[in-house]
Order: sequence, then structure tokens, then C-alpha cells
Amino acid sequence: METTSSYNILEEENINYANHELLNSRGMIAHYKDITAIIVDEKRTTTTASTNTTLIQELGHYFAGAYYKTNSPYMLIDKMEYKADKKAWEKFFPYEQIKELMKRGLTTVTQLAEYFDVEANYMARCVNYYYNQYNGFN
Repeated sequence: METTSSYNILEEENINYANHELLNSRGMIAHYKDITAIIVDEKRTTTTASTNTTLIQELGHYFAGAYYKTNSPYMLIDKMEYKADKKAWEKFFPYEQIKELMKRGLTTVTQLAEYFDVEANYMARCVNYYYNQYNGFN
């Protein structure tokens, strides 16, 4: 996925974008009343893959409505992060597309990550989720 596609989604969804130094994260989403913003620490997203991964993950929060406060209990944070990841994977890397790419020879996580231009560890979690959700890729 090209980074411009992510930025186009931000524009289509009327989501503000800001580059700001963050303490414990590369990215975050802020939502208050009718205003939503994705904040990215561009010092920590130095590659296209890291930028895409960050934007896709934060857009997962938006599409899933998976918001929490920074001082929320860990259990809630963990639940919202998982909910956001699932929504992002389903929207940006649909199971059927992953399955088709595997049939065409993209069988490693690294190959899939390069195809979508995201980080391999994020793609690995996606593939693991689909493998468990759908009992494999047959």
C-alpha cells in the first residue's frame, strides 16, 4: 500500500494529521467530539513501511471505534489495540487477498510485508490472526 493511499483515507474521512514528538509511541489517534486526529512521530517512522504500519494501525482504531484514554486500565488498552488491529487487517489486508497472494507464491511474511509495504512484525501478527481465525489458508 502506498503511503499516499493512507493520507487519502485521512482526507476522505476528515481526519487531521500532525507530526509531533511522542514519548512512548510512534503514533496515536485522538478523538474528541467530532474531531479526530492521527499524530505520528516522524522521527520514529523513518521508512515508508514504518509510516504505513503506523497509519494503518491508527486507522484501525478509527474504523473500529477503538479508543481509550492514556490512563485506562491495561486490560482495556489491550482489548482496544487488538480490536483496532483486527479492523485494520480486515480492511487493508483482507483474508481473501492474503490467500490469493499466497497461491501466487508470496508465502513468507517478509514477502507479504514487502508487497503491502508494511513492517514484517505487523504482517506476521496479521497472518497469525488469519491462520487461527480461518484454520489456515487452504
